[in-house]
Amino acid sequence: MNSFSIRFLFLLLVLSIVLVTNTQSAETCIAEDGQQTSCDDEKQEELLSTSNDQNRQLSITITNKSPYRADIHWDDGRYGSHMSILEPNGGTSRLNTYPGHSFFVTRHGVKEGLYDPETDDQYRFTVATTTTKDNHFVIPENAAPSNNPCQDRFSVCATEAARGACWSSPGWMIVHCCKSCDDDLEASKLIDPKVRCSKERLNITEPTWKPGDLNALFESWASTSNSEYQKYEPKVLSSPGGEFGGIDGPWVITFDNFFNDEEAEALIRGGANVGFERSTDQGKMNALGEREKIVSKTRTSSNAWCIGACERDPNVKRVTSRIERVTHVPQKNYESFQILQYGHEQFYRSHHDSSGKDTSVSGHRILTFFLYLTDVEEGGETKFNGLGIQVKPKRGRALIWPSVKNEDPSEWDPRTYHEAMPVIKGTKYAANHWIHLNDYVGPNQWGCTGSFS
Repeated sequence: MNSFSIRFLFLLLVLSIVLVTNTQSAETCIAEDGQQTSCDDEKQEELLSTSNDQNRQLSITITNKSPYRADIHWDDGRYGSHMSILEPNGGTSRLNTYPGHSFFVTRHGVKEGLYDPETDDQYRFTVATTTTKDNHFVIPENAAPSNNPCQDRFSVCATEAARGACWSSPGWMIVHCCKSCDDDLEASKLIDPKVRCSKERLNITEPTWKPGDLNALFESWASTSNSEYQKYEPKVLSSPGGEFGGIDGPWVITFDNFFNDEEAEALIRGGANVGFERSTDQGKMNALGEREKIVSKTRTSSNAWCIGACERDPNVKRVTSRIERVTHVPQKNYESFQILQYGHEQFYRSHHDSSGKDTSVSGHRILTFFLYLTDVEEGGETKFNGLGIQVKPKRGRALIWPSVKNEDPSEWDPRTYHEAMPVIKGTKYAANHWIHLNDYVGPNQWGCTGSFS
């Protein structure tokens, strides 16, 4: 073999090595799982399309064929975020969402899930990870609450139970995270409100008022010789027989100098931090003791419940303690401050703060202690419909009236129907404690008041 032949063979060998190297390089790409694999331009296009699908907003449709009004919640990994209300027997809603998002279904106004009666699985929907799949979900006709009331409603239940929530918030956890609290509390037994909410179990003993106590309290406020209360500038608008001032009727009284600007601002700020929402009414109670929340047609205000940091604010605590000293009713009988916001032309039509013969463990709301947190330029008065009394909002003013009768505090007094007149000019902020005949805090902690906020 001559030198030319040798050089030719060497060039062929080098060329084959280059070709092999180039071929291997062209086949090395990144796959969906992050590993190297073979690919070409077409494959890369497909992977890019899949990646874009994950971040592409899309629309889904949910149809409710069940006989229950339903709420749709996005599963945020905690308690769910409310997205939509579906009317029964065919109600439909469209939602904008993203691939991979999950949703769960509950009865409207409560977090009681709707289940498949055959499998006892709660209805949940997960959006397809590619846009080529049909994203139309249906709640079928036979969807219903589970026959087994002891369920975990949220994916976070086990975590909450592990950090001690079964003991710190027993009522809420029994109803919403029953399975996770069964070992700690025997929640499967306490899920029945007849067991959970008996007066004996909750140690509800003597009511705070006996016959005659109502008149005695208001008379002490009205007495001009009682300096303890005169500093609050009491004014009687109505009293039995008109004996202590005002018209002949149930007690209605104001304290025109009951709290200061700093305390008023603390309550307004507390409401804003909690978040004002459209006011709701209480609907029917289900078998677990939950009352349905219904958007009110008779009140257009917004409200917030002063709980957590709001309730711990020193100024807020000072106002509540003052109310306790004045009424001689312990704070355990109080609902948390409800903070109210009324904008232009917002109102609350005629209503009563209690009703009929209240057989609940907490008993009637015996007193409303209502605080005006702002002046209002025009409108916003509290009007007692059958008494011809209207009270104008004024910062620092407290308005107090009973909802029950002096001779029998377990019986409501229908004479104290009242309404919030529309705000014509300005914004009205107010706050109130509803005060009960019996302990309210204990029954509320154990889920025995119908409220599970």
